[in-house]
Amino acid sequence: MALLEKLQRRASDLGLWYRFIQLLPKLALFCGLIGMAYLALWLPSEGQYRHTYISENALMPSQAYSYFRETEWNLLRGYRAQLELLVNEPVDKKNVILAGWLEEIGLKTAVHKDADHGDSLYGVWHAPRGDGTEAMVLAAPWHNGDGEFNLGGTALATALTRYFSRWPLWSKNIIVVFSEDPKASLRSWCHAYHTSLDLTGGSIESAVVLDYPGANDFFKYVEIFYAGLNGELPNLDLVNVAVHITQHEGMRVSLNGIAESEMEDREYYGKMKQLLLGVRKMALAGVQACYGNEAFSGYRIQSIVLRARGSGGPFDITTFGRVPEAMFRSVNNLLEKFHQSFFFYLLLAPQNFVSIASYLPAAVAFSAAFIMAGLDHFFKGSKSITSGTARSSDTLQTVTRFIACLMTSYAVSQVLLQRNNPHALISVSVLTSMAPLYPSINSNSIAQAHQLKSISFLYLSVVLTSLLVVNFALAFGIGLLAFPMIKIQNTTNSRLRIKNSLLLLATNPFIASCAFANIFETNLSGFDIIRNLVSAWNDLGCWTWFVVCIGWLPVWISVAVSSCYVAEQAEPNYHSSSDCASVKKLD
Repeated sequence: MALLEKLQRRASDLGLWYRFIQLLPKLALFCGLIGMAYLALWLPSEGQYRHTYISENALMPSQAYSYFRETEWNLLRGYRAQLELLVNEPVDKKNVILAGWLEEIGLKTAVHKDADHGDSLYGVWHAPRGDGTEAMVLAAPWHNGDGEFNLGGTALATALTRYFSRWPLWSKNIIVVFSEDPKASLRSWCHAYHTSLDLTGGSIESAVVLDYPGANDFFKYVEIFYAGLNGELPNLDLVNVAVHITQHEGMRVSLNGIAESEMEDREYYGKMKQLLLGVRKMALAGVQACYGNEAFSGYRIQSIVLRARGSGGPFDITTFGRVPEAMFRSVNNLLEKFHQSFFFYLLLAPQNFVSIASYLPAAVAFSAAFIMAGLDHFFKGSKSITSGTARSSDTLQTVTRFIACLMTSYAVSQVLLQRNNPHALISVSVLTSMAPLYPSINSNSIAQAHQLKSISFLYLSVVLTSLLVVNFALAFGIGLLAFPMIKIQNTTNSRLRIKNSLLLLATNPFIASCAFANIFETNLSGFDIIRNLVSAWNDLGCWTWFVVCIGWLPVWISVAVSSCYVAEQAEPNYHSSSDCASVKKLD
């Protein structure tokens, strides 16, 4: 303690504390820049990532010969020809015909009825060597995430089910699901399976969703989707098993929507692009097109999507079918749930990843930036109080204003959930962004502006800190898009007030989200992202909408309100000895 007191006294004599306060705005800016550079520039560098490996030895992918080959082709094509006749038929008729096929194979079938999202047919094959407590799911929605009829996927799922039923090696039940779509309909079935369905097959260990649109016999490569809702990812072992098996069969693997021409790029920029694409997909999971793995999030089910891409390639549909076959045989070997490998990771390539300990500092840096900005405004507000330009009782009013902003944000979220009118929301956001240009409030209350900003930035820091472990991508995305708010100043200078309005316009949660989606997401245009945020909350239980409205929006409203307070004189600083003395009184 004596040493600490001596160090504190020495630091006070040298004025280090006051110099630190003076540097807070620059430190906040520096932390934000470090966060961006760390993720985009540092992590893809050689030595910062690791090679993937399979932690659970029992999985043993591709150790056994795969028998789903050309001998099954005619049977598969027969199913596909029959299903092709049902493309324009209602889902009820499809389910009746397909249920008859599954019952002939030996499965018990049932239909989960959902008036809002469509019915889902499923069948359960009880394992001859199992106790009925564990299961694996093979899902094939009638339509994929792009709205295409999943003809090859449904035919392949039926053929694989028949093929699986002839093998006595299964120790886990096999459940095959045919839902209307891979989003709300499949999610509704998954929820009902864990709550109300009578026909079940035990605890679901893993799920594989097949996506093979069209009647093409040949394809070029396999694309794997793995990002789940709310930051949830499947165990890395399952992803590694899928990649290993696919490459063992001679096929190339695409992750995070990387283009065919860029799949072989293993250099620095290729890894950086794939990393950033992965973060984007994780942040927009449930908001962008859903391909099926998102439906199993929240139930400790490890799920991925296998999608056949291209046509006229060197690989036939039975080669594609050998991937889920080998995956099921690997999962069948497990005696317990997936637990050995990572649940938090970022993939830079099919064979390279970074774990949570490596990438977490990128989001921590943004949280620290808002802490620095909040402390900067706290000391400026305290400076105004000690110099007599404001009363300490104003703090209570400031807290009340922030609570009002929080309640306003909640009201906005609830109104939009009911109305779903993004045009009105954007119009109100634009008008609110012009707050710095409106008639200003008395400059004697400038301390309240600093206090309100301080509370807001510290609140946002708490939100990001709470979120960064659970959903790193969303925390990083909000931190990145909201970061320019720390540069908004309270001033009478007309040019700076215009700059404040532009910064508010750029950092509005809804305007920034729409701009980001329209620039970087080809499947989203206009105000689709706002509609998708609402539907993802209602249909999938994705809480991105809740985080944006309760975490980001109240901070933005508070900063917009505080920008109405202007300072006729210069902002408080700590260069002079009198300023240092006034701050010292706070100690």
